[in-house]
Amino acid sequence: MAESDTQKQTEEKRNVMIAMDGSKHAIYAFEWYAENVYQPTDNVIMAHCAEHGVNLPPTALMAGNPTVIQAMMKEHEEEVMKVFRTIDELANKHNIKHTLERLNGPPGESLIKAAEQQDVTLIIAGSRGHGTIRRTIMGSTGDYIVHHSHVPVLIVKHEDEHHKLK
Repeated sequence: MAESDTQKQTEEKRNVMIAMDGSKHAIYAFEWYAENVYQPTDNVIMAHCAEHGVNLPPTALMAGNPTVIQAMMKEHEEEVMKVFRTIDELANKHNIKHTLERLNGPPGESLIKAAEQQDVTLIIAGSRGHGTIRRTIMGSTGDYIVHHSHVPVLIVKHEDEHHKLK
């Protein structure tokens, strides 16, 4: 291979980060990427934000019962591992080499920080199709990514959700 061909391949390599939470929206976004955007030279980073404690009820934390807290943390870890298996199976189905990146903290902030650290050239996320009121009150990871990213962001709407926003 000529030196110019090698240089051209290096220039075409993209670091693509895909936000994966295991939801049907994230899975659809990945499959859409695989079928419409993916290039064999892409370095695909599947990012999963596993916020600790988000599902722990305040009573368990206030009671301070270590057994209950440990059981809930174990259950949370099992859910994270289930998402990782789903991600691996999905990527293998499409024959896409990938790395898994486990993020901690608020999803939007964590994704942006990881994207900067990984020198990402494109971020892809699914849209849950929340209405205007819910997005206004709760915020949206997609909105956060779009407004804080320094690279292009592709938000993929799930085909079942388009009618909710009309």
